[in-house]
Amino acid sequence: MKNPLGSSSRSSTNGAATKPPSSTFDKAGWLHKWTNYLKGYRQRWFVLDSNSYLSYYRSQNEVGNSCRGSINLQEARIHTDAATHHIIVSGSSQTFHLKAQNELDRNAWLTALEYARHRAIKRADSDEDDDARVEGGISDHKEAISYSMQTIAQKLEDLKKCEQVISKQYAELGNLFDELDSSEKKKCSEKIRVLQIATNGMVQASEEFVEVSERETRRLKRFLTYEREQRLQLQDQIEQLARQHSHLERAAFSGRTLSAGSPQGPPMGSGDSDDEFHDACDDFDDEPKLGDGDGKSASSRQPSMCDSNNDEDNAYLTADLKTDSSGESNDLANTETSSSNAVSLSVTPTATRKRRAAVPYRPQVGLNLWSIMRNCIGKELSKIPMPVNFNEPLSVLQRITEDLEYAYLLDRAAEKTDSLEQMCYVAAYAISSYSTTGNRTTKPFNPLLGETFECDRRDDLGWRSLTEQVSHHPPAAAHHAEGKQWNMHQDFSMKTLFRGKFLSVTPVGFTHVEIGRNHYSYEKITTTVHNIIVGKLWIDNHGEMQITNHTTGEKMTVKFHAYSYFSRDAPRRVSGFAKDSSGKVQWLIRGHWDSHLDIMKVTKRSNGSEDGEKSVIETTPPKRIWNVNPVYENSEKMYHFTKLAVEMNEPEEGVAPTDSRMRPDQRLMEEGKWDEANKSKVELEEKQRAVRRRREAEAERAMQNGDAYQEYEPKWFHQKQDELTGSIIHVFNGDYWRKKEAGDWAGCPDIF
Repeated sequence: MKNPLGSSSRSSTNGAATKPPSSTFDKAGWLHKWTNYLKGYRQRWFVLDSNSYLSYYRSQNEVGNSCRGSINLQEARIHTDAATHHIIVSGSSQTFHLKAQNELDRNAWLTALEYARHRAIKRADSDEDDDARVEGGISDHKEAISYSMQTIAQKLEDLKKCEQVISKQYAELGNLFDELDSSEKKKCSEKIRVLQIATNGMVQASEEFVEVSERETRRLKRFLTYEREQRLQLQDQIEQLARQHSHLERAAFSGRTLSAGSPQGPPMGSGDSDDEFHDACDDFDDEPKLGDGDGKSASSRQPSMCDSNNDEDNAYLTADLKTDSSGESNDLANTETSSSNAVSLSVTPTATRKRRAAVPYRPQVGLNLWSIMRNCIGKELSKIPMPVNFNEPLSVLQRITEDLEYAYLLDRAAEKTDSLEQMCYVAAYAISSYSTTGNRTTKPFNPLLGETFECDRRDDLGWRSLTEQVSHHPPAAAHHAEGKQWNMHQDFSMKTLFRGKFLSVTPVGFTHVEIGRNHYSYEKITTTVHNIIVGKLWIDNHGEMQITNHTTGEKMTVKFHAYSYFSRDAPRRVSGFAKDSSGKVQWLIRGHWDSHLDIMKVTKRSNGSEDGEKSVIETTPPKRIWNVNPVYENSEKMYHFTKLAVEMNEPEEGVAPTDSRMRPDQRLMEEGKWDEANKSKVELEEKQRAVRRRREAEAERAMQNGDAYQEYEPKWFHQKQDELTGSIIHVFNGDYWRKKEAGDWAGCPDIF
């Protein structure tokens, strides 16, 4: 539901407030901010500073002391509703729902926010262009210093030309001076003398500047040389420590295996090379939290072995898990329990088009990893310039579409009359999207702004899908898919953390699934790639996923258990529970995100005795609802692609000219022509930067003239506020399939 309009008895002021002593800002004033459903809107003091951060305080007196929250507009979306004076500023971690006092105030704030966002994006893009120039054309610090010296020398030459012009003008002025009357000569003589002194001072200051620059550059050169030597030594030491760490881990692991009596290794297996080692993750809690479903729940515990408590959730947690083999459980046990049956659910023999069965094998090309990664630590993944050597021949848009590999789970969900059982199938669909991440250590191509990918599989799989890159700042894609009895849409952006040893990717945005009258939403969990620099890459998914049925109020919590060397549990484990609208647990789910999932219906609960006996939970026998598809033939030579992934980049007639299959760098990379692909990739990125700079210049002129400037708008999606989650989303406008049927791609941008 939409945020209700609130009111406040406090007066509001338009325009900017008095500038705080220790801060610089572009605009400040009162705005009403949505807090919660109990308090509604409350008046807060907002400050938009010169660094494009929008912050708010309870009052003007708090400015500079206790900021209540802030959003960096560079990575934010701004949405407004003229009818209600609403402004929504959505950042990566929080969203401000604001309401201006009147239309004039709303326009003033909206103009200031958009201009600040434009300025921040231009500044960030300028930094990216500088990085691209340095990383693409200057590989050594000596060359970089030489380039700087050439730039300074050019500026000095310009100053000397200015001196010549001034000297010439001074001589001409002297000739005119001789023609003046004696009464006027005295007055002009003083002006000319001052001009001469100023000119000489400017030239002298310029020469001193160059002298100081040369001296400081020499010092900087010596410092950089020393730092480079130290860095090379540090790299050697890190590699030695990594090998030692690998030996120690294998020795400790071997001892633990012998004592435990059950062989168990890191997710990707342990190699024989001295250069390999694996990171040990923190030992997270074992089971998802049973609480109110808002992240503020009780401590995490196993459902069957916890201390007793009067609370029903804790009673469930402390129960011994038993299965009931009578009645309804027998019916459940007799359906979909075998793995062969579960796999067969994904096979439909109605395909009318023969698709390719392989992609060219990945070439074995060596690469100096340190030369690429050493300057990337701390950067956002989407801003790291990577050669195609790290890629797979698919784009991010195609990887997003791979979520639908097990879309038959949504078809099965639509057949269920019990909304909680239906939610279990939705959860299985959400979990299954991670089934390929364990082996896929390559990086997809970052999509260009306006790039699309369509996947029409109605003839064999019963669904069709469209994905479009809708934003550059922040990088975001919109995805819409439709089956026979369901619809799915999601906004996909991500936060990344790269710290050398590992890379964590946390998706930002909700996935929505509509089945009949039921509307589900959930956010994805974090994927971490370990041993980025040294060792064998391995991938783990971890975190809690909250699935909500907005129609019934039912919720499901699914926990992806982080791998730990010190746990006896098998890696890649997931577990969860579904609660009805009253908060009682009715269904359990368990399994592994790379192999299978089972569900069990809770049939009986019994509280433990006062002497400490644990309570008992009885369930039906496990029902297998999902098995991962068998490994595709020769997938290890084809980037570990599944059958669907192999078919993703197959050329197809009739698609939009912006489709990922039209990308020349991606196509060349798939064909094994990596040098040509890298060259094409640089050309595409430069073309995109040129378009971006042109739009920035147009926006700058419009803002300077006080004119409205139309920001970039996606072709096939439009932006709106999600009434259920309050976030800003992109909704499919339905035009794509009509345009495809008509063969009309006239309005598509030229991006390739």
